[in-house]
Amino acid sequence: MADRIECDVAIIGGGPAGQAAALALAGRSLSLVVIDEQPRPGGQILRQPPARIAVRGWLQERSYRPLKQLLERFQALDGVQWLGGHSVIGLQSGSIIAMGPDGATTVAARHILIAAGCHDLAVPLPGWTLPGVSAAGGIQAFIKGQQLLVGKRVLLAGTHPLQLIIAAQIVAAGGSVAAVLFAQPRSAMIAALARHPAAALRRAPDLLATAGAVKTLARAGTPVRYGTSLEALTGTDRVSGAQTSGGAIDCDAVGLCYGFVPQSALPRMAGAQMAAAGPAGGWACKHDDFMRTTVPGLFAAGETTGVAGAAAAAAGGALAGIGIALDLGLISPDAAETAARQLRRDLAQHRAFAALLDDVADPTAYLPAPSADTIICRCEDVDQASIAVQLAHCQSANAIKLATRCGMGACQGRNCEPSLLRMIAAAGGPAQAGFTARFPARPVAIADLLPPQ
Repeated sequence: MADRIECDVAIIGGGPAGQAAALALAGRSLSLVVIDEQPRPGGQILRQPPARIAVRGWLQERSYRPLKQLLERFQALDGVQWLGGHSVIGLQSGSIIAMGPDGATTVAARHILIAAGCHDLAVPLPGWTLPGVSAAGGIQAFIKGQQLLVGKRVLLAGTHPLQLIIAAQIVAAGGSVAAVLFAQPRSAMIAALARHPAAALRRAPDLLATAGAVKTLARAGTPVRYGTSLEALTGTDRVSGAQTSGGAIDCDAVGLCYGFVPQSALPRMAGAQMAAAGPAGGWACKHDDFMRTTVPGLFAAGETTGVAGAAAAAAGGALAGIGIALDLGLISPDAAETAARQLRRDLAQHRAFAALLDDVADPTAYLPAPSADTIICRCEDVDQASIAVQLAHCQSANAIKLATRCGMGACQGRNCEPSLLRMIAAAGGPAQAGFTARFPARPVAIADLLPPQ
């Protein structure tokens, strides 16, 4: 173990939620530490290029402007210790272990905020482990960070409307999109919109941005198909095509976009109560009106509390900052309630829009069917048939993990857990909390945890 840092408040995550919390706590004579896996703040939504690289026209779309303003305010703060390039591998009340380029650092804090974001839902189907197949969010990260394209002819497939935005960004970066496939029919998406009229009206600019992406794709000659499901990906050394319900499509890269699940390993490790997240699966951290979790001194905000987008994350982060200031006695209860009132209204409205998106993009009826030899846990190469055999004997996620090693790999079950829980549910198994979260949350060498010689 290398360094030890003591501070008043530690924030895990440098995205909109973490930035907003830091701004809410600024100027109160507190020592703040912000920890993030990326070298520079911004989170995945504002993934910054490396400091030595300038990207012309970086994220100039109108929807990014408020977030870039928030980022500028955060970066201008004095007195915030930024631990970029550090992964939090352990968390308990009042204490964090973060792994960085110089080894492990222990951060002791009176209060801790988890704002760890989310990740793409992993969707096993035949051929999904071929090189060239990735989560759509990964493709977008390359474009945002350095304007890099992952292939010459990219296919996007899934149920989430974000794939339209990503496809338009690929086109704008000079790439070619083979097609954008929605597994659900367009009529189902329109019906879902109609079930949330108030949220749709309030967030009309966001819906218009999606319509703008469709126009961009139309000008580029990119087909957008609805009611077309992905059945298998083909290729030898790399993906070269896709079999769909509408026929074969040639491509050299594929982005899967069926939804997003919260990063939940850290609050689960700390013992916080969780609840089932959206239709894509995963777990959201329970919290009160000031974003306190059920663990004393531990707060949560952003996608950790449920995937709802950057605006909701910023509102929740600011609420958490006010809550921490209240618990530290730096603000009166009346002042805290006054400061929180509008933020709570904002958060409720953003979550209403997130519910609309969940309805529009619900993947549960459209997920591709894995074959017997489809890998479910790609870290440990556990296929569907191996898990199916165990399901005949036990229907506990932890028991199947012990029997097959599904969930024991480098990702600690982040990718395979939703698939396994769906298989257990399909076999008639009981609802359950998934894998028991264990230290470390990220891969780490044992030598990095030992005392220096």
